[in-house]
Parts: sequence; C-alpha cells; structure tokens
Amino acid sequence: MWGESPVMGIERIHSPRYWRKRAEEFRTKADNFDHREARESLFKIAQHYDDLARRAESIRTIQDLAEQGRLGLAASWSRSR
Repeated sequence: MWGESPVMGIERIHSPRYWRKRAEEFRTKADNFDHREARESLFKIAQHYDDLARRAESIRTIQDLAEQGRLGLAASWSRSR
C-alpha cells in the first residue's frame, strides 16, 4: 500500500483532467471579476491547478512505466527533473 509508488502527493488523488477542469473554472471566475487583485489571485490559482495537472501527468507516466516493468528508468527520470 504505502510506498508502492516512487512519487506521492495530492496529484495522485485526481486525474490530470480533474485539475485542468478546476483551472478552467477559476479562469472563468476570474474573467467575471472587475476587481483587479481578486482577478489576479484567481488566475494564479488556475495556474497552480495547471501545474498540478502537469504533475499528475508525470505521475501517471511513471506509474505506466512501472507497470511495464521499467520502474528503474522511471525513477531515474523523476529524480532528474
């Protein structure tokens, strides 16, 4: 159970698609705000969700490699990033 994957974090809980959808929701909210600081904050949150989506994609790739028996290469790749 614990320690099965070389990478752990919140990105594992949801798919990249989930994080992208959340990012889009916050961009939509930001577009509807007139207050500049609030709009900027919401866009920053959207960027963080985009980052989580990219990290979730990396984790999925590492998990796919591990399932194919190429975990050593995946672990080396993840440490080099």
